[in-house]
Amino acid sequence: MAEAAHILPDMEKEDLRILMAIEIGMKRSEYVTVNNIRFYSRYPMEETLFRLKKVHKWNLTIRDSSKSEVAYTLNSIGYDVLGLHTLVEREIIDQLGPLIGKGKESDVYGCMDDKKNIFALKIYRIGRTSFKNIKKLRSFQGERKHISWLYVNRLAAKKEFDALSKIYELKLDTPKPIGFNRHIIVMSYLRGKELAFYQNLKNPSKIFNKIIKQLKVIYQKANMIHGDLGEFNIIVDNKGNILIIDWLQWIPSDHPNARSILERDIENVCNFFQKKYHIESNPVEIIQSFKKK
Repeated sequence: MAEAAHILPDMEKEDLRILMAIEIGMKRSEYVTVNNIRFYSRYPMEETLFRLKKVHKWNLTIRDSSKSEVAYTLNSIGYDVLGLHTLVEREIIDQLGPLIGKGKESDVYGCMDDKKNIFALKIYRIGRTSFKNIKKLRSFQGERKHISWLYVNRLAAKKEFDALSKIYELKLDTPKPIGFNRHIIVMSYLRGKELAFYQNLKNPSKIFNKIIKQLKVIYQKANMIHGDLGEFNIIVDNKGNILIIDWLQWIPSDHPNARSILERDIENVCNFFQKKYHIESNPVEIIQSFKKK
């Protein structure tokens, strides 16, 4: 992401259009031939070749010369450039800050808009370790025969952004969604750290009750279950404020597996607070209290 932010100011609109042409072509195949890039960009062949050489030199594409016709695909930096460019053009962000979090499926950076408001920028990296893992995400693939990592990460970002937008209407301690494009989400930033990394909490019982209360409201009013809740996706600051993050795996409360997934979420939270802070709770009773009246 830092490389993309460094390259972007030097790029011309024609360079970006070539990257977008490759992006369009990747909906049909992993690599896009030069002739198709020319077609999607609407540039003459000479201009197409010049721009392709330029963006490839910047390490924004991968070239395949093994077949009869040379073809290109975007790499992660190239896709980052397109996402960042759109967010800057829409005046959602102005500056990219340091990396503040790294997970299996995403990276999180600090960022600012032109009014110096500080946000968190989350960029999805599903398929980082192995593209084959994407094939396991059948809910994303649907009936498509070809699925690119671009498409999967874009859908992941949209799914979480939509979830955050729905939950934010309840005025709870979840990130405020600011904007998104492609595989990038911009949201409010809480100066804290994951629950897992605290040696001690000032008032663990209060934090525990706050988490359970908010999960209950989200379940009852938004009909949503987190689906992957644990001590690594609950942020706490030094004032006891919390943010429940990482809503990619959320499911509706009428999902066939809703009960078992809700049980897992609640048990994860209860077990963590019991082991680390000796707070006794009854997951079964908590889940029973979630039932709508």
